[in-house]
Amino acid sequence: MDFYILLSLLFLALMPEVSIADPNVTVAQGMLVGKTVNFTEENFINVNKDVDIYLGVPFAEPPRRFKPPVAKQPWDGPLNVTEFKDACTQIPLIGTIMESMSEDCLYLNVYSPSPKPTNATVMVWIHGGGFTSGTANQYDYYGVPLVAVGDVIVVTINYRLGVFAKFTTKDAEAPGNVGMLDQVAALQWINDNIEAFGGDKDRITLFGESAGGAAVEYLTLSKRSRGLFNQAIIQSGSTVPNWSFDRRPAEMEVQDAKNLGEALGCDTSPSTVLIACLETKNATEIISSSVPAYSTCPVSVDGDFLDDEPANLYKNKDFTRCPILTGTNRDEGTLLLIALFPTDASNAPRPEVNSSGLDGLIRSVSASYGVTEDILIAAIRQEYTDWTIADNSSANQMPSFIEYAGDQGFSCPSDQFARYHAGVGDTVFKYFFTHEPSGSVYQGFPEWFGAGHGEELTFVFGTPFVEQLSDRDIYLLTDEEKTLSVKMMKSWTNFAKYGDPTHGANPNEGLGSWPSFTVPELSYKEISLDIANDGVGRALKARQCHFWNDYFPKLQKFVASQSMDDLSEWQNEFKNWQGQLTNWQQAYDEYKEAPKCN
Repeated sequence: MDFYILLSLLFLALMPEVSIADPNVTVAQGMLVGKTVNFTEENFINVNKDVDIYLGVPFAEPPRRFKPPVAKQPWDGPLNVTEFKDACTQIPLIGTIMESMSEDCLYLNVYSPSPKPTNATVMVWIHGGGFTSGTANQYDYYGVPLVAVGDVIVVTINYRLGVFAKFTTKDAEAPGNVGMLDQVAALQWINDNIEAFGGDKDRITLFGESAGGAAVEYLTLSKRSRGLFNQAIIQSGSTVPNWSFDRRPAEMEVQDAKNLGEALGCDTSPSTVLIACLETKNATEIISSSVPAYSTCPVSVDGDFLDDEPANLYKNKDFTRCPILTGTNRDEGTLLLIALFPTDASNAPRPEVNSSGLDGLIRSVSASYGVTEDILIAAIRQEYTDWTIADNSSANQMPSFIEYAGDQGFSCPSDQFARYHAGVGDTVFKYFFTHEPSGSVYQGFPEWFGAGHGEELTFVFGTPFVEQLSDRDIYLLTDEEKTLSVKMMKSWTNFAKYGDPTHGANPNEGLGSWPSFTVPELSYKEISLDIANDGVGRALKARQCHFWNDYFPKLQKFVASQSMDDLSEWQNEFKNWQGQLTNWQQAYDEYKEAPKCN
């Protein structure tokens, strides 16, 4: 036996770019050879650890366009996995940097403590980007700091995006949702092979942000992913918004596919002919012709990955029961403002809008959600108008619009998700990130972006400690911000290991109190620079979320059931009431300012 071991070591030593000092593991498909890096940080983390890295590990065969993923077949000899692979083909989002891209992109990255641990907790990261952009293959999601802080294994995965993930003919030729099926394939590979890295397949926590957070929620709803993970962290993501879930009839999705084919000169029937033609087109041609139909690429019901609408699955309690950590950021709505008023100047002033402009913005955004009825628009405007300045028709109502966009798209769907899981007895922890970082995670975003969408990522991944990002603003954070990053990494890894973000925490670590979210207590943790002393709040945005999650759906049903004459009469009464409210507010303000009787 010793002879064969010696022979194997000699073989490895003779392989190009492979040293016997390099870490290696044997998975179901063959041997992987990675690299070991040292992570030393003495000022904030006080750590000196080695981390084994395996970058660009194939978890599936190079995908056939529009087809579900196929499990990776065995390879011959050791496979050197020390460099990131290409990102999946896409149109990068504003404020992001994307280098090499390819349709051959189904790879994952593994970051593991060195020496190899035993039964380590595993954290699987799913990147965001609206299901149309993003990649795991970048240093923004470099797992080394998390591994060093929490002694966990971090895995980051790629999945197909945009038209290459969404396109469907609703048959076997192009079943749709293949980007989500890529994620399932990655999770299956992790379950089959993570023990080789020293991980415990029975302690896998998914975590993701934005579309990645929505993907995590979808994975809690899909039967295809049952048993492949044990906990979930959802950061500013949801299955509720239209960018995340496609409520249209299946026929409209098929029509999108035919329209794409026609734009590229393909016969569109039968689907075998359409797909065969599209396979002859290069990726650039397909992307160029996919806009606007595939500008957003939400998940849809397909009977395979997703059996029913999320609302129905929750109603029937047909979802994975597991501990949950979820939350949003204070200024989520500034993301929509950036989309409506693009700028690449960090010192650009925040746009302003008067009451008439607020109405126009609400109408425009609501129309994208299929909400066009005047009564529904009036209800939203009634809820979000700042009535303290409503008498001044030129006063700036933009803060109201930002709050509206954040509540409707992120905060209130997150609240609803937390309630679903708390309602069946799952342990739920909720956070509200309020710190405005001194350097944005997005390149060139204006200062008024605030505690915006995705800004917590810098702190969750410890990017101020990643030398490869030293030319970015997020590397140049203040000492207080670096301390916050360490505390958030500890909280996230504590949840992954123990199901509680403060479990086992040393009082000197300054994580503060973080009670679970239950009904009716509705507790949440505010996260800012003073995380140790930040108060634990309750009923975050209770009024706004009652509006979106309870009142507004009922109003929609009411409107749908009424005749046009009834609606016109009701609307006139509502407008009269709005006018009376403004007059009452003005009279009340005058009363408060009037001299008091002695």
